[in-house]
Amino acid sequence: MKKLILLLLFIKTGLTIRNLFISILGGIAMLLFLFIIQFFIGGLDNIEWNNDLIFPIIVGATFALIKFEKPPLNWKEYWEKNK
Repeated sequence: MKKLILLLLFIKTGLTIRNLFISILGGIAMLLFLFIIQFFIGGLDNIEWNNDLIFPIIVGATFALIKFEKPPLNWKEYWEKNK
């Protein structure tokens, strides 16, 4: 049970307002990039908003978090510190 509590505390350290802003801005940047590509390929007639845009949002948010988030310690250091 102690391991589960430590794991949940470790996950909680990653859920911050900074990470939320990074992921939102990354998703928006990926959508803008997608719309720019659609504009250059097909002009103004090809740009549309549909339900398939969740994938670029997830990819943009994931890439932004990977690129800009620097965790203070990894899980091994956290585990050793909180034994």
